[in-house]
Amino acid sequence: MKLKLTIIYLWIISFTLFAPAAGVSGHQTSELINQLTGKSEAPQRDATQLTQAYQKAIDYLLPLMSAEDVGSRYAPQITLQQIAFHASRPGAETERMAMAMVILKTLEQAEMPDTVRHWLVLQLERIGQSESVPALTKLLSAEDKHLRDFARRALEKNTDPSATQTLLKELANAKEPEWKIGLINSLGQRKAESAVQPIAKALNDSDIKVASAAATALTNIADKDSVQALLTIIENPAAPIYQKAAQGLIDIAGQMAEEKNTAAAAKIYEALYENAAKPAGDSDSPNPFNIRAAAVIGLIVCDPEKGTRELLAIMQNADQKTRTLTIRAARLSPNMEAVRTLGKMLAELPPYSQVQVLGVIGDRGDRSSINYVKELLRTEDPAVRLAAIDALTMLADSAAAESLFDIAVNGFGYAKRAALAGLAIMKGPDVEVLIKANSLSGDVQSRVTAIDLLGQRHVSDSVKSLLILAAEQNEDINAAAFAALENFADSLDIATILDLLVRTKSGKARYSGIVTFRAMLSKARDKDAAAKIIIEKTENADSQTKLLLLGTLDALGGSRALKAVAEAAKSSDENTCNIGIRTLSNWPDYEAAKILLEIVSKPETSLTHYVLATRGVLQLIQTSETTPLEVRASDCINAFDNARRDEEKRQAISTMALLPAKKVADKLMELVKDEKFKEEAALAAVQLSAVMLTTDRQAARELAQKIREMNISDDINRRAESVISGRGFRFREGRSRRNR
Repeated sequence: MKLKLTIIYLWIISFTLFAPAAGVSGHQTSELINQLTGKSEAPQRDATQLTQAYQKAIDYLLPLMSAEDVGSRYAPQITLQQIAFHASRPGAETERMAMAMVILKTLEQAEMPDTVRHWLVLQLERIGQSESVPALTKLLSAEDKHLRDFARRALEKNTDPSATQTLLKELANAKEPEWKIGLINSLGQRKAESAVQPIAKALNDSDIKVASAAATALTNIADKDSVQALLTIIENPAAPIYQKAAQGLIDIAGQMAEEKNTAAAAKIYEALYENAAKPAGDSDSPNPFNIRAAAVIGLIVCDPEKGTRELLAIMQNADQKTRTLTIRAARLSPNMEAVRTLGKMLAELPPYSQVQVLGVIGDRGDRSSINYVKELLRTEDPAVRLAAIDALTMLADSAAAESLFDIAVNGFGYAKRAALAGLAIMKGPDVEVLIKANSLSGDVQSRVTAIDLLGQRHVSDSVKSLLILAAEQNEDINAAAFAALENFADSLDIATILDLLVRTKSGKARYSGIVTFRAMLSKARDKDAAAKIIIEKTENADSQTKLLLLGTLDALGGSRALKAVAEAAKSSDENTCNIGIRTLSNWPDYEAAKILLEIVSKPETSLTHYVLATRGVLQLIQTSETTPLEVRASDCINAFDNARRDEEKRQAISTMALLPAKKVADKLMELVKDEKFKEEAALAAVQLSAVMLTTDRQAARELAQKIREMNISDDINRRAESVISGRGFRFREGRSRRNR
């Protein structure tokens, strides 16, 4: 509210101040300002006319900017700034010059508060060029130190070379440390090479802040003489600004490296290292190890041969952070020498650094380090072992593959899993040859591992080999081959796999084959054609195989397969009937529910088959996501009505709790009156009301209220109250949504 009142207040003040005493004059001034700020189209003006226009605008704004009320100054200040911005736009040199000259004249002649004078000089910082230098030079001697600083910053941004000379003269006569720092900073920002010598003198100033500013300025200028001046400082590691000068040289060398001037950068890094290394063994002197490390890192990138020579000492003596930076530099090195050196050091490094070096070896593909990497496969540190496995995966040659294969066969836990995962993605013809060779010969465990990898690698050429392996006599080999073929399920021939499956007798291999066969059937495009092949195969198969194949048809679905399974479910043969009903219970389409209901309703259906069929139809009612709710609700009530035993009736009541239909609610309220099913029906009704909260809140609450009023049990009352309050049962929400 205060902010809104302030805005309104400022608007009123602005309107009052800008509003003219005489309407026409005020309108003309307002229009002029709009033209000068670029808000409205301006007429063509020559230099004289522009000067008059800017003078009129400033004369108008000056008293407003000088107002005693601080808040009222803001609008005219911003207006002046907008005029200056517009005047200094590209291609408007005449306007810029006219505006700058009017500001200079105003600064010289007009009386104004210091704050207004500062604001005018600030505009010169933005638009001033050579015409502003003389006036700004005079202001460097002003009594107002803030005005002097505004003038300094304006000269700092001025593009005319004479501004550099002015700042240099002022620096030569400067006495106050704060003023020296400001002038040095300005010269550094201007990258004034002519200022290097006087700035270099300031490196030895008694005031550490002045000396530090000089180091920063020389870093910004970054020419040959600046580098030489900073190198003079680092010859003495005990110098107060040693770290500052060294960091400046590192920054300069880094910029040179980015600009591909690696030879010059390398010289700086080498000098840094040599000077920083001098006191390394002297306990009485500061040990600038971080500078040495930075220098070696730079050398590794810019001059790998020299940098690598010093890398050993850095890695053996550095702290973790410095080692990390050094390893990162090796990753960026233009050749492999630094990486190879790190590889040789692997065994001596702490685990954290070993993991980092292994990552570099793998990423850079340094196969010369493979033996050092393999040695770490025996380490007790799990992170290092995993990093070694990852590195070997990236190196992808026969030696690496052999090491990983040995772990995949004989290892255990995380290492075994990582080795298998690595071999599954490892590239290269040598890897493929190794895996195929091991799949065909050797001990069973090695062959099983290799067969598993053939499937994971998903190389189409492997299918032929896997089909041959699936026909071998060893059940472990058979099972592994069938499991691997599952990865090619969408491209296998159903008849071929079916023939293999029929010939497979061992339980383990047959189970693996069934899993693969079901995966194939689920992806079959022509379901009826696939069903025809399977059904024909069952006609001449033994009874066990026939039942086995019938049990796979739920993975296929389709009308032809459904017909065959339905016939089996109605068979007089006990085992055939069992497999038919069980298969129908898992059918992907709801059509199977009608067949199961028919079986349930027949008095001649055996108790065993009746129980299986009832459970199957209730399962389909619960899991179907496409069949209309009303259909499933009717079938559920039908299943209850046809149930022979109370146990199946209770199962049907439990299923009703998931079907938010009115007929189901009515059925449950009817059953609540039956003492035999009272509690089950009441619990199902209150759970149903929780489901109905998402479809019909009013009906849900009314149903829950009816159950609550019956006061059947404390638990049911609590659940009903939860629904009445609108909370429902969160633990049922996911399931209830699926079954709506």
